[in-house]
Amino acid sequence: MKIKRIISIALVVLIIVMSLSACGYDDVITRWSNESGVDISGGEQVSAEDTHGGFHGDGHTLLEIKYSDDKVLDAIKENDNWKELPLSENLNDCVYESLSSVVKIPKIENGYYYFHDRHSDSKDKFDDTDLLERPSLNFTLLMFDSDNNTLYLLEFDT
Repeated sequence: MKIKRIISIALVVLIIVMSLSACGYDDVITRWSNESGVDISGGEQVSAEDTHGGFHGDGHTLLEIKYSDDKVLDAIKENDNWKELPLSENLNDCVYESLSSVVKIPKIENGYYYFHDRHSDSKDKFDDTDLLERPSLNFTLLMFDSDNNTLYLLEFDT
């Protein structure tokens, strides 16, 4: 009887934790759907990683989302805030050199990206010119691989 109760409590706790973690990713998707002007919901989450935590909330969130149709791609093509790849030199250096040991995003040949500089010193949230000149990084980068219909969403905070 006691074992059943312990198992029941453990299952309830597990369900609550899983529900809360799923809601967190849904919140990220909703926030960046609104901010980027493209509804990025509706895909299948392939992978998710979140290292935020601690006193200052430093860390990163990386989501990989696969889509079964071209709705997201079509919306991206219609939105001026999304740019066609390749990444700017700063973003390329940041993602594939500076952060390559922490964040694993595959090289994307064809697609689009959306950049949002969330640093307090940012004068233009869409401009990455000063990204690597600051002592800390606070940005979001969405990269859409049009060959594989896959979105990579990176929130990075130091």
